[in-house]
Amino acid sequence: MRKEDLIKPINSEFVRNSESMATKNQKINPNTLKTGTTTVGLVCKDAVIFGTDKRATMAYFIASKISEKVYEIQEHLWMTTAGGVADTQYLVDILKAETTMYQLAHDNKPIMVKSAGKMLSNILYQNKLFPFQVGLMLGGVTEEEGPSLLDISAYGSILPQKYCAVGSGQNFSYGVLEARYKDNLPINEAIEIVKKAVTSSIIRDMASGNGIDIAVIYKDKTADREFVPI
Repeated sequence: MRKEDLIKPINSEFVRNSESMATKNQKINPNTLKTGTTTVGLVCKDAVIFGTDKRATMAYFIASKISEKVYEIQEHLWMTTAGGVADTQYLVDILKAETTMYQLAHDNKPIMVKSAGKMLSNILYQNKLFPFQVGLMLGGVTEEEGPSLLDISAYGSILPQKYCAVGSGQNFSYGVLEARYKDNLPINEAIEIVKKAVTSSIIRDMASGNGIDIAVIYKDKTADREFVPI
């Protein structure tokens, strides 16, 4: 029995009717609801910088011009999302709850980035036969780790990175990141590189656009947020 059969309400009249209609009608194009985006993350001196575009698409249709793709998990820990909106929002809610419970159980000590990354990885890996359609970056700053950035795939792999881009526009962003990144960048210079990286994707990738969200995550203070209209 397939895994999806275990969760399918076989006795549902609606399901029986929809399945019979699906067999009679033409096949659904798998690219019909294909999505795209651009998310960029970068480690600099004393901070992690995230930048994302604001456009959400369904094939050639722009579904939203104000889509949120960078989320606060904890004050020192943020995440960017690419892929299916329902899947990403669900994972954001789950990770917020799990990390909050962890911190409450440890005298409100900020959870380490690698620990939160492992939590998220376990959730994704457990569902690898029926995977979430996502590409995620998790980043933050802790006393033990300093600025940290993790690239986390839909199957749960974790890749520590100094800079990363995820989404349909990632190839264009990587061109900027590869050329301009260096260790221990000042925060202001790092922000400009992230803006330039996302802008390069917006110019060339039709699934990215409608401005840039910037988040600067620190260890001891609230993250700075900025919106750059394009």
